[in-house]
Amino acid sequence: MYCGDETGAFIGDVGSHTSRFGYGGEDCPKVVVPSAAYLHYGDGRKTTNDNQGNGRRGKYSAPVSLMRAPPDDCFSEEEVGFVPIYQSLNANNGKNRSTGRADAGLIQDIDAWTALWEYSYQSLCVRGKGKHIMGHKYQAEPELQPEGAAPSSRSKTISSQSAVDGPIDHPLLAVDSTSRNIPAKDQEQQWAAMLEAMFESLSAPAAYLAPSPMLSSFAYGRQTALVVDVGHTGSRVTPLVDGYCLSSGSVTSGRGGKWLGDVQKSVLEGVWDVNGVVNKWNGWGKGGGGSGAPPCRDGGIVPRYLLAQRYPDDRLGVLKRSSLQSMTIHEAMYEMMTSPHVLPLEVGGAGATPFYGYGVSGETADEDNDVEMEEKKDEEDEEEDEDCYALPDGTIVNLSTSQAGRDLRRLPELLFSETLPSFMQPQSNDNSSYSESMLPLQKLVHKSLTQILDIDLRKELSSNIIVAGGAYLFPNLDKRLSAELSKVLPSSNKYKVIASKNSVENRYSAWIGGSILSSLGSFQQLWLSKKEYEECGPLLSLQRFKN
Repeated sequence: MYCGDETGAFIGDVGSHTSRFGYGGEDCPKVVVPSAAYLHYGDGRKTTNDNQGNGRRGKYSAPVSLMRAPPDDCFSEEEVGFVPIYQSLNANNGKNRSTGRADAGLIQDIDAWTALWEYSYQSLCVRGKGKHIMGHKYQAEPELQPEGAAPSSRSKTISSQSAVDGPIDHPLLAVDSTSRNIPAKDQEQQWAAMLEAMFESLSAPAAYLAPSPMLSSFAYGRQTALVVDVGHTGSRVTPLVDGYCLSSGSVTSGRGGKWLGDVQKSVLEGVWDVNGVVNKWNGWGKGGGGSGAPPCRDGGIVPRYLLAQRYPDDRLGVLKRSSLQSMTIHEAMYEMMTSPHVLPLEVGGAGATPFYGYGVSGETADEDNDVEMEEKKDEEDEEEDEDCYALPDGTIVNLSTSQAGRDLRRLPELLFSETLPSFMQPQSNDNSSYSESMLPLQKLVHKSLTQILDIDLRKELSSNIIVAGGAYLFPNLDKRLSAELSKVLPSSNKYKVIASKNSVENRYSAWIGGSILSSLGSFQQLWLSKKEYEECGPLLSLQRFKN
């Protein structure tokens, strides 16, 4: 037992897109950085036989910058030392096939995960003995440096940061983002690796692992709820009963922020190339017929780090094959899909599905779809003459003169569309497995509730549906979800969708829930102390976090 009533906890939530850190009891995290780290090879080089971090020689550092290339010592002959925490943001711009391990939220590189914690230690003076009387000395982001310049003294690696001031007094609470329906063996291995890193590398006096859905529910003051997490790698619905996550009823879908970014990128480039499915697509002509040219057909989406300076051809090829390329492109897509040009979700109903029924492999749309699109075009032309968006490289995307441009403004509608455009689906006779893994939000909630056999519990969960996640930033998402649920749920069930009007509370709900939980006096006896960890070992210590 560890009772740290006098010392506040330190909370860390390493997500698939960004990582959040801060002290327990505060209303929002103080450090938010990308979920990636640099791997400095130094004199050593990674061999071609290395797999998932085995045999790596070098040190990790954080944070990474999405505005410039990594330092020179992060380059090898074949790749660049830019390591995402999760494999969901791997290289090749999303052309690699996604795996179940990535979608389940399992950490692929625990050393990179530890580097993010070490950076937060330095930024928030976690090791500083005088911080309670001198205040936090927040560290600014590394400044941009020209190519070939010496690295800044602020960019420290794990070994150099570990000696700052001394051991810490704060217990560590780590948010666990793994799915509830993964094999128990994989989940235990992840927990064991996280505990080992916190006690051995991060010098934690005590630690606790808390699942993300549980913390999101606590942030809204609920112990029993149905948590709908619309995140970067996909959407996930998890039933929570008295603070315990249920494996039965936990379902996932591939529709999330990253998937919407892939759709937007494919529309701008005129080709769908995701998870091994390659389909030509062009809807930039009149009525979606494909007579126009996509804005980024020739050069593709150009990320910001390529605009800052020029790189040699050999290094440029390595960068374009790296995870940095995919992360920076998705960052540009995220900025576009959250810009004021994107229309709020229609509460009463969506109408036609965006990008549906036209422009597939050069074919034109059906006559009915053409008539519907032309009528909608005339209505929108009366409201505004022209609406454009500028990409980071200066490419102008006209969002009013073509059907594809107008559908880009309705991109969030795809989260609720029951049918997907054919260019997003595998060209095969049996698409049932693909459709089952890409359910819209309302059907995902319905599927989760149907797996709950207890009728009374099902009614209680229906009346406490909590919406959280970074992709919730689309306006009217909670109202639209409530309207769609009225069509799929029985009328006897009284349902209620709960969401905060504050975007910060929605985006960081898991971290805020951890901040609240660690501040409760009754929670202090649940910490796993370092003495207990040393006596029982990591595997036996996992019994504390069975949830």
